[in-house]
Amino acid sequence: QALRHSAAKTKTSAASRPSGRPSGGRAVAAASAAGAVRHCSGPAARGPSDLPSDVDVAIVGGGVTGATILYHLGLAGVGSSAAIFEKATLTSGATWHAAGLVTYYHGGNNFKLWHNEGVRLFKQWQNEDGIPLSFNQPGSMRLLQSEERMKEAHYTLSKSKLYQGLFDGNEMHMIGPEEVKRLHPLVNTDGLVGALYTEGDGHIDPSSVTQTFASKARALGGRVFENSEVVGMKCMPDGSWEVTVQTAGGKSHVVRARRVVNCAGLWAQRIGNFAGVHTPCTVLQHQYVITEPIPEVKAYHEKHGHQLPVLRDLEGSYYLRDEGDGILVGPYESEDDMQLAPAEWKGSMPPELTYHVWEGDLERIMYSMEKATGLIPQLETTGIKTVLNGPTCWPADGNHLVGPSHEKPNYWNACAESYGIAHAAGLGRYIVHWMQHGEPPYELTEADPARYGEWATLAWVEDKVKEAYGWNNYIAYFNENRPRARPVVHPDRPQADIVAVLQARGAQLGFSHGWETPNWFHSEAVDLKNTLGCFERPSYIDAIKKECDQVVDHAGLAYWPFAHYRISGAGAPAFLNRLIANKLPAVGRVGLGHLLTPTGKVYSELTFVRLAETDFYVTGYSNYQLHDLRWMKEHMKADEQVDIEDVTSKRAVLFINGPNAESTVAKLLDEPVDLARDQFKAFQWRKLSLSGAETIAVRMSFIGEHGLELHVERDQVARLYEKLHEVDPKLGDWGGTTMNSFRIEKGVPLFGKDITKDHDALEAGLDRFIKLDKGDFIGRDALLKVKEVGGPTRKMVKLEVAVGEEKVDCVGNEPLRCTETGKVIGFTTSGTWGCLAGKSLALGYVYGPERWADGTRLHVDILGKKVDAFVRDKAAMDPAAVRDRKAAAAIKAAAEAATSGVASSPQQQPAAMHAASPGKA
Repeated sequence: QALRHSAAKTKTSAASRPSGRPSGGRAVAAASAAGAVRHCSGPAARGPSDLPSDVDVAIVGGGVTGATILYHLGLAGVGSSAAIFEKATLTSGATWHAAGLVTYYHGGNNFKLWHNEGVRLFKQWQNEDGIPLSFNQPGSMRLLQSEERMKEAHYTLSKSKLYQGLFDGNEMHMIGPEEVKRLHPLVNTDGLVGALYTEGDGHIDPSSVTQTFASKARALGGRVFENSEVVGMKCMPDGSWEVTVQTAGGKSHVVRARRVVNCAGLWAQRIGNFAGVHTPCTVLQHQYVITEPIPEVKAYHEKHGHQLPVLRDLEGSYYLRDEGDGILVGPYESEDDMQLAPAEWKGSMPPELTYHVWEGDLERIMYSMEKATGLIPQLETTGIKTVLNGPTCWPADGNHLVGPSHEKPNYWNACAESYGIAHAAGLGRYIVHWMQHGEPPYELTEADPARYGEWATLAWVEDKVKEAYGWNNYIAYFNENRPRARPVVHPDRPQADIVAVLQARGAQLGFSHGWETPNWFHSEAVDLKNTLGCFERPSYIDAIKKECDQVVDHAGLAYWPFAHYRISGAGAPAFLNRLIANKLPAVGRVGLGHLLTPTGKVYSELTFVRLAETDFYVTGYSNYQLHDLRWMKEHMKADEQVDIEDVTSKRAVLFINGPNAESTVAKLLDEPVDLARDQFKAFQWRKLSLSGAETIAVRMSFIGEHGLELHVERDQVARLYEKLHEVDPKLGDWGGTTMNSFRIEKGVPLFGKDITKDHDALEAGLDRFIKLDKGDFIGRDALLKVKEVGGPTRKMVKLEVAVGEEKVDCVGNEPLRCTETGKVIGFTTSGTWGCLAGKSLALGYVYGPERWADGTRLHVDILGKKVDAFVRDKAAMDPAAVRDRKAAAAIKAAAEAATSGVASSPQQQPAAMHAASPGKA
């Protein structure tokens, strides 16, 4: 009641603020603090003569993101040919009212590198260069209030140790309630079981940071034009851009730019519309509350000379930090309570608004505020000074849009940043490196704009972003399954029929680039959504074992969405040969090829079906559809006679595997075709007609079991799935979790998980797919240099993990340690319980050839425990073809022994369990 009464007297609204200036306690302080470095801004462009006629890089938007990119272009030596065009003044939009949290901590992977760079750079600027940034580094604590939170924290801590040990990450500590109380005396520790404590975390003044980036960028030759609004864009035939800028005087001027970067923040979608580039993001409301001064906070400051640590109450869904002698509380409402911008905005703030905030709505965040008063009892009797309800811009998953467009050349996105201040320094270096070198410095597919296609409509983004925002502090389980806004309904994602068929058979569906994917099959047609999330071996492991058994004992069927392209033309063979490290397959055959970056990193993995001399049917991973298409377009020469058709929405794939796979398929043949394995051999393809469905059948198997890939028209896939079950009632269903068990048992790495742009092709063990003697291809020179210096310093290895009776397994990103010293010498990339092998298995990278030998004992951190992990030369399970050969050899040996009168020992008898018979289907 006290909170509500106090808030009623301090409503913050756009109407009540002074025109053109920020409002609210924190915001006014931020704007005032920025005055000290205000001189760095450029003058308003009053007419066309004040603006350049051409630039190398036109940066649209003068928030923290635009400023950091201009600064990093300057560091790269090209700042003098770049400029920011800002519609109002620097920091207007969302930057000025940001809460300014800057942390080493991040729960993801390479986003940690952005966080580290930001903290270290800002610390250097303030402490060594003497630039006033209001950067406070009291540390932060993520409060843990349950055993499930403790499990999550152990995984987070182990990942932190990995980055600390190998990639210069910062240290994190697990602490108990007593240490929490010592570090933050105001905290009520009732119900706490511990906390993750990160030294050096803190918060900063966003305006001062932005102005400093801009000031340093100007010193390096960059230019900043305020009150210079971009009102139009046109892509020219040569790939350059005409950018129409309206000056403060109301006149328009065209700037020719080689490249454009959309850093427009709240107006990102508006700029994208000008360029004809799909920009899937939307504006939403984020509130924070600033209290009146609290005597205990002031006393702590006076006694210790620094602020109290930043708190993150995950159960209460808010962050809490000092603001002056008061406290700032920033809640994340539930997905049902959070609010988007008005529908009439259509995802982008109206251009006439600049320093806009909405009226505060304390009722909406009352759950978090009440939790905060329970944690910090002093809040219960403290008045509220400000409720600031400001706009911010997020994509559907909250992970930014950073990278080049797949639709238009030389157009880059750097917008929709949910953690703009914390990520600014790292983001700037990352995107400028990509611009300069033609590849990103490390893997961050989770921020790549290419993860969204036209299927990510504004309506879908607005629905899905509610989940991303509302789940911001939820426990992030390994097998998390977010159900909102699914399945996608869009012409680019025609899937209603196959989804209905799968759900009727009990499929528990996952999500990949707009497609529904079967994770595993329940015995009943129920949708369990996210109810079985866990950190241990999943409770449905028996269902996975059943799926595996069905495949090896008889046959199993799986639907899986992929990306599909038709690449043809006289120049197609030379074009593709230049792109991939492997040789192209001959006509009638199938091959695997990897796209490499100039530094030899693995950009993608594709399968090539050669239909004719100059005609290729190409399949890739669904979540890399636009990512791969962009790469192909970027590397096509202007005069090459190559046609690339994206047929992803028109094609679908069924996997049918097991000893009886071919005989089941044969029952649907409209015309006789010999499907026997000795006639239809590995890495060959055939055209089939299956119950009227024209099919490209491919003899290859990702899971290492006999079978076929059936590529059909998408409108036939659901019918064919049902037909196969109709002619073979014993046919099982299997999904992605079973796929994972099969492939890790056989030591098969998965692109996007075990192999990424963080790994070069040699350390990833792709030697047999790399043909250095075939002639030039992208990445060849880099791999030759690796060989010249003796080969890679780290290597992918197969691991057997000695978990004993514990039902826990690796999942990826666990540190691998030297058993003698405890030093981190590698990391896992994926792991599973091998259902057929009956072992806990993993794949990962290990530094040092002396540790690659079979039997090498390492330690791996799993949920707070160090577990033995042994390097294995051989996979835990042989592929079916190898098992067949071994079984045939054993039968032959037994027959020879019988003929000679020598009885075979039990060890010489062929194993019956899961041993597929050799021969024809």
